[in-house]
Amino acid sequence: MKVPTYRGTRRVSINMTPMIDVTFLLIIFFLVSSHLAKQENFLPLSLPIAASGLSDTPERMIFTVQVTEKGEYRIGSQEVVLDQVRRALQDKNNAEQKPVRVRIRTDRSAPYDSIGALLKIFSVLGNSDVVFAVYEDEQK
Repeated sequence: MKVPTYRGTRRVSINMTPMIDVTFLLIIFFLVSSHLAKQENFLPLSLPIAASGLSDTPERMIFTVQVTEKGEYRIGSQEVVLDQVRRALQDKNNAEQKPVRVRIRTDRSAPYDSIGALLKIFSVLGNSDVVFAVYEDEQK
């Protein structure tokens, strides 16, 4: 069989347009996903100060609930009520097929009733791995 020869073409060219499109799509994806990941820490809370503690290493899925100084709840940037927190956590547990780790970011002047109600929901749903976000004491 004879190999076809194409007359008039001396150089091979590669169309870079699809590669550039994919690159820009990846950049946009990572910018949006990093913005959403930082959004849960956007709410300015005056976290409590702890004298000792461990760094939170996310080896599994974390569900973060924020409690404002007025006792209001937030998941991400959305303000929710206690029943919505329960449903969202239950959905997350069902998606992971096991209880997820729960992180509570609470203002240091938040009423304990708000935090106690959260802890009660977590225990009913079987989420025993609960961590509190705090500032580290700088007097070490």
